[in-house]
Amino acid sequence: MNQQSLTVCVIGGGIIGSWAALHLAEAGVRTTLIEQFPMPHTRGSSHGLSRAFRLLGELELDRLDYSLERWQALETVTGETLFIKTGLLNFGPPGDPDLEKYMTVLREGGRPFEWLESDTIASRFPMLAYPSEWGAAWDPNGGILIAHRCLNAVQSRFLTLGGRIITGRVESVHSQPGTGVRIEVGTATTDTTEVLSFDRTVVCAGPWTAGLLPQLAGLLSSLLTPVTYWRDPSGSCSVSNGLPILFNARLTGIYGLPSCEYPGLVKMLYHGGPETDPDARDLVSFKPYVKKVRRYVREHLPLLDHRKPAILETCMYTMSPDSNPIIDRIADNLVIGCGFSGSGFKHSPATGRMLAALALGQDKTIPEGFRADRYVLERYQ
Repeated sequence: MNQQSLTVCVIGGGIIGSWAALHLAEAGVRTTLIEQFPMPHTRGSSHGLSRAFRLLGELELDRLDYSLERWQALETVTGETLFIKTGLLNFGPPGDPDLEKYMTVLREGGRPFEWLESDTIASRFPMLAYPSEWGAAWDPNGGILIAHRCLNAVQSRFLTLGGRIITGRVESVHSQPGTGVRIEVGTATTDTTEVLSFDRTVVCAGPWTAGLLPQLAGLLSSLLTPVTYWRDPSGSCSVSNGLPILFNARLTGIYGLPSCEYPGLVKMLYHGGPETDPDARDLVSFKPYVKKVRRYVREHLPLLDHRKPAILETCMYTMSPDSNPIIDRIADNLVIGCGFSGSGFKHSPATGRMLAALALGQDKTIPEGFRADRYVLERYQ
């Protein structure tokens, strides 16, 4: 089939689906992006003002290199700041095998990094208080992606290239071998269901993916993650005053970003949370997780007001069994991108490229360094 005559639907207007749609539009494909909620909204996993970008913590750098290049190119097109370099500290004891492994990746890739002992951390970052048995790997290229600007920039570019965005809830997806994909879409404003047909479909529906594709139900789980913001009366824990991203998820389940999006508020997150139906997220209590974050703030960021969060928000993680995403074709006309386990935003330009290539049957164009074999559904069988 001629590429220009193809019709492709992408289900899910978060950052993964939006990048997949943009790549398809850049290839000249007639593409429709379907998102169930009017945008912008806070019900999925791509909302808010910030996401961490880090080189340290990856086994390969190709997907991150490509993604950063695309973010920076999008900055040039839009004239907006999408990425702010802050540096990143990844904590662990000296000789920590995981950190040694990740530092080796940076060393072999010719990237700067540094091991900091606890006294160096205390001297360089006096707003922090960590135990003497902890050091940290320093990644000077870590930084913050301005999430809402990123999502808006990708979708705006998609529309400029002739893409179409529909607001409606996809109720079912039926792959019909050799004839395309039939999609039923419910529209809240008219309370009707419309049947749409496309040659190919890409499903990037986050925590709603398993509901659309039952064959994935046993593999995916959805976690409600608390996102807390803490007052910084001293003003010392901001990007401008040199606080980096704090990545302590392996040891404590916690990571944090300096004051940037909300003036005078530091963002702290628990990397996990209670398993939750995404349509019932507001009924779930996550107080124990917020208490853990509060304890962490009290012990390690003593200049913050640790009595209670100034702002409490939530995000959804869609977890896979091995915490790596599933990026694969599950029928000749149906592709999935799901299970990003809280780490999908920074890679999304590369992931979108992979999903678009799979949808177009151009698997061989996916760069070898993207390691597409690592993300196939077959690995669970």
